Formats: sequence, C-alpha cells, structure tokens
Amino acid sequence: MLRELIKVHPDRHIPRPVSAEEPLKFLQVCRLWREIAMTCPSLWTGIQINEPTDPQFYEACSNWLERARPLPLSISLHGFVDEPMEGLLKRFAGQIGRLQLYIPNDTSLYNVEQQGPFPSLQTITIRYSKEANEDSEMSDDSDSVDVFRDSIIDLLLAAPSMVECSFHLIQYATNLERDREVHTSLRHLRLGMPSAGYYPSRSSAKILLYLKLPALETLHLANVDISTGDFVSFFSESGCAATLQALHMTNAAEWPPFSRELLSLCFRPFAALKTLEFFHGDFIVLSEVLSSAQDLLPNLNHLLLHGYRYFGSRDNPSDWKALLDMLLSRGTARNGSLQSLKAVCMTLPTETDLDLEVLLRFRELVKEGMSIHIGTWYRNLI
Repeated sequence: MLRELIKVHPDRHIPRPVSAEEPLKFLQVCRLWREIAMTCPSLWTGIQINEPTDPQFYEACSNWLERARPLPLSISLHGFVDEPMEGLLKRFAGQIGRLQLYIPNDTSLYNVEQQGPFPSLQTITIRYSKEANEDSEMSDDSDSVDVFRDSIIDLLLAAPSMVECSFHLIQYATNLERDREVHTSLRHLRLGMPSAGYYPSRSSAKILLYLKLPALETLHLANVDISTGDFVSFFSESGCAATLQALHMTNAAEWPPFSRELLSLCFRPFAALKTLEFFHGDFIVLSEVLSSAQDLLPNLNHLLLHGYRYFGSRDNPSDWKALLDMLLSRGTARNGSLQSLKAVCMTLPTETDLDLEVLLRFRELVKEGMSIHIGTWYRNLI
C-alpha cells in the first residue's frame, strides 16, 4: 500500500521535518512501512526548513537528504541562513535541483551563494520574507531585500544549468561595477510576482544591466525601473529579442518617457513574441501603435492590457474605437495571429454610456472565434 501511495503522489509539496507529516509519519505505522520508506529515495528528495535551530536538527536534515541519493533535491529555506545551514547546502550543493529562499536580508543571499557551485540547480526562487526578517537578529522595517553585493549574479553563474529564476521583492540598492555576464541556459526570468490586480510585488529590473541571456523565452517585469535605452540594450546584447515568446510588464506606469515612437522602438525587435502583458495608465497608446504598425509584433497571439483610468465612456469614445481598430487591423481569429485580447480597468462606464455600435462589433468578433474580455477582472462587458 505504501508503494502505491508513493507511485500515485511522486511529486508532493516540499515536506517539513515534522513527525505528523509525510514522510516521517510513515515511519511510525509499522516496521514494514518503516523499512520501505527508509529505502525509497523519492520520499526524501524535498525538505522545508522554516527557521534556524540547533546543529542536531541540521544533522537530522542531512540524514533525511542522504536517503534521496542519487535523485535531485528540492530545498525550501525560510529564515536567516546560518552556519549549520551553510554546511548543509555545501554538502548537497551538487545534488540540489530546486531551491526556494525566503530570506530576511542580503547577508543570507550571500551565505547561500558562497556554498556553490550548484551544477544541477535548474529552478530557484528568491523572495524577501517579512516573517523571517522579524525573527532575524538583523531585523529592520524593510518591505524588500536591498541587494548591495554581487550575490545574485554570482549565484546565477554558480548554477550553469539554471532554467527558471524568480525574484520577488528584491531591490538593487546600489549600482554594481561589473560587465554583463552571460548565462546560456536561463529561459524564464521573473522579477516580481505575476500580476495580481493592480498591486504586483515588485522587484528591481536593474539585474538586466548585468546579464546577457541568449536563451531567454519568458520575461516578467513587475517594476520597470530601467530606462528604455537600457531595456533595448539588454535584448540587443543578449541576442534573445528574436526568440522571446512572452513579455509581461505588469507595472510600466512609471516607465518614462512614454510615447508611440519609444514603444515602437522597444517592441520592434520581438518578431517571435506570442504573449504581451502591458500595464500602463493609458494603454490606448499601445493599441494605436499596434494598429498603425502591423509589422510590429507580427506573431502576437495573446494581448493583456491593464489601465487604471475611467474607460470607454461617452467622454472617451476613442478608447473603444482604438481597441477595435487594433483588432481589425490585426485580422480576425481566423485569418490573423491575434487570438485573444483582455483589457482590464479599475472602473467601467454604465451600460447607457457604452458605444453600442462598437460593442456589437466586438461581439461579432467573438462569434468569429476571437476571445475578448474588456472590463474589470470580474466583469466582461463583451
């Protein structure tokens, strides 16, 4: 029965070393279950450590991970990375395939990076943890990790097999004096949480100033705190603009200057881009750019726009018209590349304010096969 449980649930959540949870509770059922569990490596490939504790605890964690050999490990650390934890990471550095760091400060990030290299590491998540900060001796009132060292860049370089990397609430507090470093395998980079309404967790995009990522396919930017010139330069020097598949800019509202010419310049290289998410106070400008330059983003399939001003009333009839013209210029779902549009605003007009002729045309496009959502997150006027 235990072997069947293991077969059915081969990739559970990362477990904690608690006797009431798997896999430790399997050891308490009977001698047979204990023998099976102790000799099944897949049960011991992940561990979640929530706070610093005594060296004996880390020895128990080491024994836990030892049972997983030779399988890749998933380790989730919550709290300050102290000396015993450094030793644990050093011991299994060559076996770690997935690493989650919920850290209180820059020192913990440096302590992790120093335990490399991590040749098998493919996925890493680094996130500021306020709870960890409160428990740390170096506690402060910050709501993000300010990075003063080269730790993030050096950690990426210490993991040459890295495919996916996520940073949440990580800010660069100073400019680094170093040239761009090349990472040839990183395909997915997330700087900040996915868009969640209008308050995404923000992380600095300044890391792009120090990297070349030729294999990049997906980029999430929750805080565009670099200039348009630096934005274009990153893609030009990385050589990934022509192969980028998805670009999510969930807080471009503070990205100055904002004009049709600069938007066209920034998005012109993305010939293969299929998904674009763009958050700006006035996304109509982008709609007009896409409408007038049909060779811009020629393979775009999915477009998600965010705005926060009053949308589509009789006082702003051009809102609806600009979106409709953009869709019509790109072709219908049957004969064009664009398959879906989602335009989300904080407030909407009443039914009596709508341009009904344009609204009916949108609905005709839906009947022809295009997916269209215009409204709030929870209400689609189409």
